[in-house]
Amino acid sequence: MSTAPRGRHRAARHAAPKKKVVSGKHVGALVGLAGMSSVVATSGSTVAGVVQAGDTSVMEYPAATVTASGQQDTVASIQNSTSRAQAASRSEDRQTLAEAEVIAAAATVDDPTSDPTAVIDTTPTVSSTERKSLQALAATTDQLDTLVAQAQDQKNQQAQILLSEQQAAANAQAQAEAEQQAALIEAERLRQIGVIEVPIQSNYTLSARYGQRGGLWSQGWHTGLDFRVKTGTAVVAAANGTVIAAGWGGAYGYRIEVDHGNGYVTAYNHLSKIEITEGKVAAGQEIGKSGSTGNTTGPHLHFEVTKDGEFMNPSAWLWGK
Repeated sequence: MSTAPRGRHRAARHAAPKKKVVSGKHVGALVGLAGMSSVVATSGSTVAGVVQAGDTSVMEYPAATVTASGQQDTVASIQNSTSRAQAASRSEDRQTLAEAEVIAAAATVDDPTSDPTAVIDTTPTVSSTERKSLQALAATTDQLDTLVAQAQDQKNQQAQILLSEQQAAANAQAQAEAEQQAALIEAERLRQIGVIEVPIQSNYTLSARYGQRGGLWSQGWHTGLDFRVKTGTAVVAAANGTVIAAGWGGAYGYRIEVDHGNGYVTAYNHLSKIEITEGKVAAGQEIGKSGSTGNTTGPHLHFEVTKDGEFMNPSAWLWGK
């Protein structure tokens, strides 16, 4: 029996490890599975190979690192997975853009004067997007609740401000339309009648106005304007026209009637003197003298205007009001 030299040992023989054969299908399945579970990192991540889209970032797997058999299928799987992740991210982008469009459209109501008929939300609420923004500023739930409450109060106050501004704009528009309509009426009146003059050119006091009620007047209300002046004050035609009546008018005393066309007739009552009894007269032309004839309590000119036989307010005819 032979012996080995002292101090030396024969190395034990071990079977060489068998190489594990991994088929392309297995690699493709494993890597494909990894690709299917897309890696998503929050914005601001410093991981290399990250494609940012919207609020998320999708990590791309470099195709060059895949060398196993079935390479093309594996790369396609990874690319498809990445594409799906990116598409999902872009979907979130589209949703964000849609929300932005809605917000932008609503923001136009910030200037209600552009559309006084716009419906303003009087019960606005803090949106989920706004709540997320506030959440980033809050360290605790209580702080978040406080911030949300403050934001809600601001929204309510802004809604009330918008309502006030819208109402003011509507009032201004209504006033402008009324003034425009009055101007059109005045222009048409002037077109039909021409220049209009106040029948008393000197100082006077309006002692009674159209529509006043009382027992002094036979109809129970005042049908014209009373210009209180001294007896003998000049009375002029209020507009171009034709004298159609002149003489005694009972309770009216001495009076003159002038037809101005288009259904308008003016009457000058309680005169002390009639100077023109017929024919055409011009606006501002003297036609008589004031007095206190007929049923009066003192010297004055009672001036009336009728349109198609109906009494109308002489103030509107003379001054447009």
